[in-house]
Amino acid sequence: MDNVMFLTVRNSEGALERLLRVTRHRGFAVDSLLVQNGRDPSLYEVTLRLSGERESDNLQKQLAKLVDVVAVQSMAAQPMLRNAV
Repeated sequence: MDNVMFLTVRNSEGALERLLRVTRHRGFAVDSLLVQNGRDPSLYEVTLRLSGERESDNLQKQLAKLVDVVAVQSMAAQPMLRNAV
């Protein structure tokens, strides 16, 4: 099941590594990762596009428990459009 998660993460050492470690241990593959500076320089805005066989509700709860994660929002991913070659 494909899923997109939008996270607000504190800009601290190792925060992204911990986020990706939890994602991997929950059985999800990261299809794309976008990290941008937030409005507040102490925060990142992270967009994760994930694929996996499990429901993402458990992953969302586990990510929300991380100390560096301020907010998590999840939604089902729309299929990616590809140009015909």
